Amino acid sequence: MMSMPGLRRPAATWTFLVDVVRAATQPRADVAWCDERVGALAANSAIARALSDAADVCGRAFDASAVIAAYRRSVLPLMPWSIVDRVRAAGTVSAIAAATTLVLRNTTTEHDPLTWVLPAVIGAVAVIAVAAAAPIARAIANYRS
Repeated sequence: MMSMPGLRRPAATWTFLVDVVRAATQPRADVAWCDERVGALAANSAIARALSDAADVCGRAFDASAVIAAYRRSVLPLMPWSIVDRVRAAGTVSAIAAATTLVLRNTTTEHDPLTWVLPAVIGAVAVIAVAAAAPIARAIANYRS
């Protein structure tokens, strides 16, 4: 399967595009200055202020919510903190969802051909993710840094 390199490495694509713009402009473009200028324009816009005000209202409501406080007290202590445990949990949930889909597929009256392929592939990838959680977690950590 062919894929565009830009979809696999968006940061590298962005860097490439910035380098192209820098090389194609005369006189040479000062990318940092342009970024600062666009940031200043966006920060001073009425739309940005309205969105910021709306986000502040939602944030205050979120912090004052009794439901969110109960969620934090009950669910957050149960969440795994390490990336390995998160990958393993996501793989387990995906494998269970795929297995459930495959089992429930047999109870339907319609038996379309190849409807089992996607859940089977997702289940297989999920099992591989559970088995290879440590290397996947290292790859995620390396990608983030």
